[in-house]
Amino acid sequence: MDRNEPVERQDVRVPVFFPLMWRVAEDPYSIAMEIEHHRTCDRFSTPPTAFTDLPTDLRELTEFKEMSPHIYTMWMSLERKIDRVISLVDKKTYNDPEMKKGVCTNLSAGGASIRVTNELNVGDMLQVRMSPPTFPPMLVEVVAEVKTCNKVEERDGEWLASTSFTKINHSDREDLVMYIFKRQREILRVQSE
Repeated sequence: MDRNEPVERQDVRVPVFFPLMWRVAEDPYSIAMEIEHHRTCDRFSTPPTAFTDLPTDLRELTEFKEMSPHIYTMWMSLERKIDRVISLVDKKTYNDPEMKKGVCTNLSAGGASIRVTNELNVGDMLQVRMSPPTFPPMLVEVVAEVKTCNKVEERDGEWLASTSFTKINHSDREDLVMYIFKRQREILRVQSE
């Protein structure tokens, strides 16, 4: 790849490790229509997502923490309590018994690699609900197509599926992009030390 060639935002991929929920979509078209027209947080009455809803002056939380450490600590504590209450009130959103559990191992705005305990077929359409480890919390639901699925040799009974997002809400995608770039900066900072 030419170094001067711009990298598309959806092509930036970072290693991650967080739990997610998924299921093979019975009616991917209907789910896709819901996703296209309503942000995930609106559909599930969860808090607004992490990045695009923050006021501009609070986007850099480390700056806020340095300016007002006591207010920052109280704010974080209050947010965690509210998030806990919300997760208890709406358990199905964060722990839907009809969905299977998996782990996201890398992520881009255009797709993800997920580790699952079921073999998937290339072309399967999945409904994937993920909550990357962010503050404030972020919940994103997508329709994803399985591109590859390979058995994980070192982990018995697990498969690694590479997926491409076929439907994601525009605002949710922007939140994912912000999270991915934040994660990329964290990785680069650690590597430069």
